[in-house]
Amino acid sequence: MKAQEIQSKIQQAREQLLKKKQEPVKIEAAKKDLLFYARWMFEEFYEIEFLESWYHELLCKVLMAVYEGRIKRLIINIPPSYGKTEFAVKLFISWVLGQNSNYRFIYASYSDDLATKTPANTKQMISSEAYKKIFGDKRFNKKADQHWYLDKNGMEDGGMFSTTIAGGVTGFHSDILIIDDPMKAIEKNQRPARKATIDFYTGTAKTRLRKSNPNAAIILIMQRLHEEDLVGYLLDPENGESEYWTHISLTGIEKQEVVYEFENFKYIRPANEPLNIHFEDVEALKEQEKSMKEDWYSQYMQDPTNIETGYIDDDDFCTISQWEIPDENMAIFIDPAQSIKETADNRAIGVIGASLNEKKIPLYTVHDVWFGIWTNKVFCKEIINAMIVYPNIPVYIEDAGGGILTHQNLMEELAIVNQELKELGKPLISSGRINLFTPSKKISKNQKLDYTTTYWKNHQIRFRVGANGVEQVKKECKAFHPDKDSKEDDCFEVVANGVVLDKLKPKSKVIKSSNPIKISNHSDFPRNTRGGWKI
Repeated sequence: MKAQEIQSKIQQAREQLLKKKQEPVKIEAAKKDLLFYARWMFEEFYEIEFLESWYHELLCKVLMAVYEGRIKRLIINIPPSYGKTEFAVKLFISWVLGQNSNYRFIYASYSDDLATKTPANTKQMISSEAYKKIFGDKRFNKKADQHWYLDKNGMEDGGMFSTTIAGGVTGFHSDILIIDDPMKAIEKNQRPARKATIDFYTGTAKTRLRKSNPNAAIILIMQRLHEEDLVGYLLDPENGESEYWTHISLTGIEKQEVVYEFENFKYIRPANEPLNIHFEDVEALKEQEKSMKEDWYSQYMQDPTNIETGYIDDDDFCTISQWEIPDENMAIFIDPAQSIKETADNRAIGVIGASLNEKKIPLYTVHDVWFGIWTNKVFCKEIINAMIVYPNIPVYIEDAGGGILTHQNLMEELAIVNQELKELGKPLISSGRINLFTPSKKISKNQKLDYTTTYWKNHQIRFRVGANGVEQVKKECKAFHPDKDSKEDDCFEVVANGVVLDKLKPKSKVIKSSNPIKISNHSDFPRNTRGGWKI
């Protein structure tokens, strides 16, 4: 035997001995912590390298918080093929059943394949020798792979019930219900498909939790697909549940530094760092973005509102310096929320200027746009602040949605502010500047937005350099398509109101003489003579 082979065998023996010594420590850690359990199962069960990244620790911590009762509603948004089912379903369920064999799980997905294979894989994991070394031997009361129970003295103990979103759940209540990818990506623009996932949640999922367990929880894991997908529904304040959900949003890459904090976990993610460098580096992510087009923003960036349709793009935007802005007529346009409920959706305030150039072509300047999910009281204060920054120009408020209430509240708030200004000896703000108007029913909102397209492409709409809200306006414009409805177009709409509606008339440019010197038509000044003037 060669010396090199002998040395290799000695090294292998040392590694095996070290592994055997470390095994009790690893097993004890795996019992207590989901991340250590994941490391163990990758090594001993899968026998493959665990391509670990920082977000795995975060996922494990929030999932353990679910089991321990600190989180009762959890949303995890993560790009496709980054291990969400592996961690949030297979590893999590098997680990919890090692802690408490009485726990029952309902697992739901759009896919028949997932609904069949995932519970079978979880069962296989629990039956493995690697699992038995940590939690001992677990026997099964039912042999079916899709719906199974652990055995406890011949009785049904904890277990897993699997179904599709289209299927039902009868005779089974869970301690933890997991919804994994409730909708096919190709069905994202089909309203019935989106509604079906919401109906499953409201009609089935919420009623299938064990009432005897105060820590019973629901977990939703998915990539974002649409503004009105199940995540959008749950996080919408109008639906009354948003404050109960813990939301973990993991993106493929971030342009700026992002700090992730949860309890004692903290990770500072540098700008342009891929979510998992073992899966995709920066160049690979750039290629993904090119190939996925509009799906990139929803599935990889978890932002379905940031969709670039190509109808309006970056080449259509331009800026203008303050000193270049011509004399304009100006107005403040207000877009109230569609609902009168507090914090219903974005509200927006836009300051638009209009002028005509020498060729009588209308030009528009976006001076400032402010937006936010504000209460109506805060919204009115923001409008008054805009009126102070831009004095003596009219304010126009649509009476649609919450416009009438906004107008009433604004008048009340203005009276309070004017009293304060009066006591300070400062000029008052005229309420006569505020106008409530009814938008034309002859054109739809999408038609109104579409009418601005020519203006953008001809660079007749310019952003003032340094204006507020520019990036949000651009984002909404690039997401616009006349054949699609959008829930986020408030900033775009205040600009469109200035351009399309008849409230703001472009100011004509005063054309000076080409020669500022006026030449007299007479060479001699009239002389006064008897009998009158003589030339």
